[in-house]
Amino acid sequence: MNSHLLNGHYRIVKVLNDGEKGKTYLVEDVNLADSQFIVKQFRSPSSNPQTLTILRRLFDSKAATLEKLGQHDKIQKLITSFEENEEFYIVQEFIFGNPLTDEIIQGQPLNKDQVISLLSDILEILVIVHSYGVIHRDINPANIIRRESDKKLVLVNFVTGNEGITNTDDNLEYMPIEQFNGNLKYNSDIYALGVVAIAALLGLSANEISNLRTQKNRLTGEIVWQNKNIKINRKLARIINRMVRFNYRKRYQYATEVLDDLKKITNVDNDQQKQHQKKLLLVLTGVAGCITLGVGAWQLRLPKPLIDAQQTLYQEGVNQYEAGNYEGAVENLNQAIKLDPKNALAYNKRGDAYYRLGDYEQAQADSSQAISLNPQDANAYFDRGFAFSELGKYKEAIADYTQAIKLNSQDAYAYYGRGLAHAQLKDNKGAIGDFSKAIALKPEYTEAYLQRGILRRRLRQRIEAIQDFDTVIKINPSDAKAYYQRGLTQSINKQKYAALKDYTDAININPKYIEAYLNRGDVYSDLGDNLEATEDYNAILQIDPKFTAAYIHRGIHRFSFGDYKGAIQDYTEALKLDSNNLAAYNNRGNAYLDLGNKKAANQDYSRAIAINGSNALAYYNRGVIRTKQKNKQGAIADFKKAAKLFQQQGEKDSYQDAQREIAILQNNSLPAPTTRPKSGKREKR
Repeated sequence: MNSHLLNGHYRIVKVLNDGEKGKTYLVEDVNLADSQFIVKQFRSPSSNPQTLTILRRLFDSKAATLEKLGQHDKIQKLITSFEENEEFYIVQEFIFGNPLTDEIIQGQPLNKDQVISLLSDILEILVIVHSYGVIHRDINPANIIRRESDKKLVLVNFVTGNEGITNTDDNLEYMPIEQFNGNLKYNSDIYALGVVAIAALLGLSANEISNLRTQKNRLTGEIVWQNKNIKINRKLARIINRMVRFNYRKRYQYATEVLDDLKKITNVDNDQQKQHQKKLLLVLTGVAGCITLGVGAWQLRLPKPLIDAQQTLYQEGVNQYEAGNYEGAVENLNQAIKLDPKNALAYNKRGDAYYRLGDYEQAQADSSQAISLNPQDANAYFDRGFAFSELGKYKEAIADYTQAIKLNSQDAYAYYGRGLAHAQLKDNKGAIGDFSKAIALKPEYTEAYLQRGILRRRLRQRIEAIQDFDTVIKINPSDAKAYYQRGLTQSINKQKYAALKDYTDAININPKYIEAYLNRGDVYSDLGDNLEATEDYNAILQIDPKFTAAYIHRGIHRFSFGDYKGAIQDYTEALKLDSNNLAAYNNRGNAYLDLGNKKAANQDYSRAIAINGSNALAYYNRGVIRTKQKNKQGAIADFKKAAKLFQQQGEKDSYQDAQREIAILQNNSLPAPTTRPKSGKREKR
């Protein structure tokens, strides 16, 4: 399309947008095979050297911000930036997937749970974005991409400079009045996302969204959007109305506030969140003990007016933190640190706030600064250890926990944190040693018993594992996780009725414990209790209609007693939720095969192979089909591929099955294989 190579190696494939201030291109890197990127060009309004210098500094700053943001998985990554012919360019990753405009379709409203999920996903991204002091400025369905690889929503097309304050007709419907007037606020993004939610609930196309402008109350400016013909959950409508209030002061101020209100109306099990909160509480352990010393130290250095100002800012930051407003805490602590860059206590607290915002890199940086100011601060090493763990830097985390232990050898939490890091590195001996030390220091530390029990089960020390879970239950008879984990161990030990009791106890304590229902349903299915198994799978789908595994497991259950059509329906529902689910394709292929529909079975196995070329089961099953179709060479090729993969994966029985089928075929015999690998009917991923 264009012979000129941007920056010497980016070939323009397509012009995506041609605006007054620059262009956006889809490009390919001539030095990299099958590579596509998005390039944005920003034109300078003047060739004046001073203007260019100012613009260059602004551009470098914006590029640096985009680079930091792109380190997060759900934000479009910055590849590079460059200047060419007094024009500025940024290169970003091309997200393979579909924009939200493909999901928000005219006349097809999304349901409450779908909209809550959409809002929660984007709000979690905005928490990160706003923590960097960045406002997206152009939230709309076209800038939210459903990534093909994992079906996660990714936020793209961050606006830089004053691009977001333009009076073009293509974004007015999402733009709040303060943005239109050039007075951007963080909650300007919240307003735009609220409009997206309205469009999703009403099933409005991109063109129809513009009609919202004509539906505003003439006196108040508020959007009048609720449709009598579409039933909207009142609590959700109340949240959205607050998101799109005309006056930004009456709107939600922070993305975390919206998330908190959404959580109150969801039916999703919060067990994992509670676990995360417990871990976060560990991060804060010991902070109170060092407040007096820390405050006294910086009071000696500062004049009294500055001491008073910093105390006020610090305390306000603490108050904001305790109220759950972590962005506000960061803002106040930033100012406190500006007044005294050597205030280790403020760095500690700001690091905690960044941790709660999910910005583990900044949390690690603040802990490092606190350590440099006070190398004897065991709590700072502990905090940084947790930040390193969240970043996947387990060796660094272990080093920090070890230093924290040297400074405070009685800190059970530091041993526990180090045990978690050792477990991630498969150092089972080290992990069990640390959990045991944490228990010795704190004999009622239930989380340490629980983690040690899980690890012991993985090491096939099942009696010892059950003893750990027994101890947790003795300390806290209402710990649903301990019953669940003991149930898993009982299942492995073939103690099915004992497992049923444990799963039932877990469910009685937590009626929304999805994993307990799932595993209890599997045990019922194995025992032939068809009605009870079906009820458990159905219970999961009442709690969370989008829980893909429930459809997979119910499909396996239906298949087990010959309900192949019902199994196919379940696998199809699973694929609607996750179009790349290998288990659904493989298992649906099995069901089609048992119904005699070889063509459909072959298509499902081939699709599984296309998604993952290392899926041995799909090759084996397709070999079965090809054998039945008397495609000898194709069958042999599939069985050979399956055998190789089974061998690599340590699947000895399945490897032998594949080898046997190859031998039969090579001896010029073409009977239909009578067995499949044992995992064929039970693939549950």
